[in-house]
Amino acid sequence: MNVTKYYNKHLILEIPALLLKNGFYWIKGANGSGKTTLLKMIAGLIPFDGDISFNGINLRKHPLAYRRSISWAEAEPSYPPFMTGAELIALYQRIRKATLSEVRAFLDLFNMHDYVDSAIGTYSAGMVKKLSLVLAFIGSPALVILDEPLITLDPDALTKVCTYIHEQHQHSNTTFIMSSHQELDAHLLSSGEVLTVNNKQISS
Repeated sequence: MNVTKYYNKHLILEIPALLLKNGFYWIKGANGSGKTTLLKMIAGLIPFDGDISFNGINLRKHPLAYRRSISWAEAEPSYPPFMTGAELIALYQRIRKATLSEVRAFLDLFNMHDYVDSAIGTYSAGMVKKLSLVLAFIGSPALVILDEPLITLDPDALTKVCTYIHEQHQHSNTTFIMSSHQELDAHLLSSGEVLTVNNKQISS
């Protein structure tokens, strides 16, 4: 990664070189430090100067192939209120070529069966957050980018998310990059690396 990001000619981030191996990374930093901007650049959602590659795939040169290998969940997800959770999951399932058993496993994990067939407009913030995580996890993406994935989750779901991420990055080649103001599970934190965004740069 070699990137520079400006908003209205104001420098937000300048990262001349950053190489991350497969694993788990916790992005920390104060509000407004540029954490979400960094994650959105890695997800290919906003323009920037420079280059970002993942597993040898360059975002600028091969944008479709790059985006096929990653997934993204934003801090405050918003979906069409008239759609049901099941309809949105089915769409992602087709795109990601996920199996039905995989989808059912995530619905079981987050106890979503009781409301997944209801319109998303009726969901609480926590229910929408769980839906966003299911959409991010299905299909075994090689890189999962999560912006504040733990906010609005109940304690049980929070523990399950941390456990799932820990197990996945321990037993598969999935890389997780996430921001969080909340303290992480000790097992998850011990097996990952903390990166801090400060003064428009990032450091370990």
